Amino acid sequence: MPEGVRDIGRVARRILAQLGRDPRFLAFSALAPVLLVVLLKYVFDAIPGIRQLGVRLDAYAVPAAGFFIFFTTYLLCTIVLVRERRDETLGRMFASGYRRSAIVLGYVAGYGTIAVAQTGLVLVATVAVFQVSLAGNVLAVAVTTTALSVVSISLGLLVSAVARTEGQIFPTIPLIMVPSLLLCGLVIPPATLPGWLRVVSYAIPLTYAERALVGLGGGRSFGELAGWLALLLAYGAGALVIASLTLRESD
Repeated sequence: MPEGVRDIGRVARRILAQLGRDPRFLAFSALAPVLLVVLLKYVFDAIPGIRQLGVRLDAYAVPAAGFFIFFTTYLLCTIVLVRERRDETLGRMFASGYRRSAIVLGYVAGYGTIAVAQTGLVLVATVAVFQVSLAGNVLAVAVTTTALSVVSISLGLLVSAVARTEGQIFPTIPLIMVPSLLLCGLVIPPATLPGWLRVVSYAIPLTYAERALVGLGGGRSFGELAGWLALLLAYGAGALVIASLTLRESD
């Protein structure tokens, strides 16, 4: 096995072992987006006459779950990565001869394993709470939301390369999450946005995932929407390349 592949595996195993010793982190990672799905259901049910207006809650449930996955994965992953830099874990990996690319891909593999489990829990909760039917689109939805969670990790890696402390992460949350929510197509139809905002929306990874998820919720086939998934994956690959180039041993 090539040394680079072994290094990726070592980094991933170390991350999983470390997270296994932090059950509170794992519990929060799993429960936070599920609780948000349940809260969304109660909010929808509390809006008077929403069903009489012809609004299909099931069409918005899965795209909303995608946003929750994006939000929690980005937040938790970024904070943990900044903590690793603070504790000089990153410096020790550089001192041991790990390449930047192996470290970044190892992080993605380790945190991606947690993200896949988190995505599965959120989708199960969404289907159960909203009584959503994903017949024929289960695999497409699972692939899209899993890709979104991995891209969120890539974005977290990129931001953590700039931030020095956990406190510096928090200002990035509204700067990333609020525009993502407003411009991704979940809340406001993209066609109603001014042209310059539609251009800005393509700088947001959630845009590509939500276009696919909203389309799947509206009954379109995955074949029609596969281009959005390809763009999402390309965005994640670009973020990983930049994260690898900006990763430093110390501040």
